Amino acid sequence: MFNGQTILITGGTGSFGQKFTELVLQVYPSVKEIVIFSRDIEKQKLMQARFSSGPLRFIVGDMACLSAVDKACEKIDLVIHTAAMRIVPEAEANPWGAIESNIIGAHNLIVSAVKQGVKQILALSTDMASLVNNAYGASKMLSDKLFIDAYKQNPHLKTSIVRYGNMFGSAGTVIPFFQKKAKEDGVLPVTDDRMTRFMSTLDDCVYIAFRVLKNTLGGEIIAPKIKAYNIITLAKAVDKTAEIKVVGLRPGEKLFEEMITRYESFNTLETVHEYLVLPPYADRELFCKHYQAHPVEIGFEFNSENSPNKFTVEEMEEMIFKRIK
Repeated sequence: MFNGQTILITGGTGSFGQKFTELVLQVYPSVKEIVIFSRDIEKQKLMQARFSSGPLRFIVGDMACLSAVDKACEKIDLVIHTAAMRIVPEAEANPWGAIESNIIGAHNLIVSAVKQGVKQILALSTDMASLVNNAYGASKMLSDKLFIDAYKQNPHLKTSIVRYGNMFGSAGTVIPFFQKKAKEDGVLPVTDDRMTRFMSTLDDCVYIAFRVLKNTLGGEIIAPKIKAYNIITLAKAVDKTAEIKVVGLRPGEKLFEEMITRYESFNTLETVHEYLVLPPYADRELFCKHYQAHPVEIGFEFNSENSPNKFTVEEMEEMIFKRIK
C-alpha cells in the first residue's frame, strides 16, 4: 500500500508517528520516503538516530505557519496528521494555542495539500471532539469539520478521521504517573473512581490506521471498537498494594470517553471492526455496501462506560509488564 509513496507525518516525533514509521519500514520496505514535520528539533535528532538507515527526511516547523506547512507538503502522496495541542489542562489555560495548533493548523494543511496535489489525508482525532466540554475538544471538533468539508470541496483529496482513545505507551498517559507515585509514596491519586477510558496499544492504533487508509471512501469519521477500562482497574494493575485516593476531576476532564454520541447516531453505521459517522453529503447506500455496514439504532451511544469490552486487572498487568520488559 505504501510502497513507492512519499508520506508526511505531522507531529511525527510523537509516539504514534514513531510507531507508524517503525511499522511502515517493516511492512512496506519499498516506501519511497517518510517526511517528519514537527517543532522539536531535539526530538527530531533522536528519531533520526533511531531510524538512521531509513528513507527519512526531517522538517522543523509549526502547523500554524502556512509557508512551513506548504513546504512540508511538496511532492507528498499521503499525510498522517497527528500534530496537535492535546493536553486538556494546557488547552484550558491557553485556548488560543489550541486554536492555532488544532484549527489553524488543520486549515493550513488542507490548503497546502490541495495546492501541492496531495492524494490523501488521515487525521487523528479524539473522543473529546464528539461531545465537547473543553477547549481541546472544541478545537478538535472544528478541526474534524474542516477535514470533512475538505473532501466535499476537493474530491481529489481524500480525507478521513480516526477517533482514538488512550494509546498505551504514548507520552501523557496516566500509567507512568501512577508508577512514579506508587514508588515514591505508595498513594495513587485518582480523580474519580467512576472514570472509564478507552485504551489500545500503539501497534494496534497503527494497524487500525493501515486498515482505514486502505478502505476509506472519504469524509467519514471512524471510531474503532477498542477496549475500555475503569481507572481503579488500571490503578490496581499498576500496584495492588498502593492506597487509592480520590482527588476530584481536573478542569475540562470527563468521567468517560464518548466515541459516538446519540446525536451522531442518525448518521452512524456499524461494521465488524468499527463505527462510521458519515458526512452530511455521503451516499449511505454506497457506504453500507462498501463497508458491509448497517445503520445503528437512533439514540445509540458508544462510550467507555457502556462498552461491554473492558480490560481486567490481569490484562492490564500483562500490558504494563510487557512494556517494562
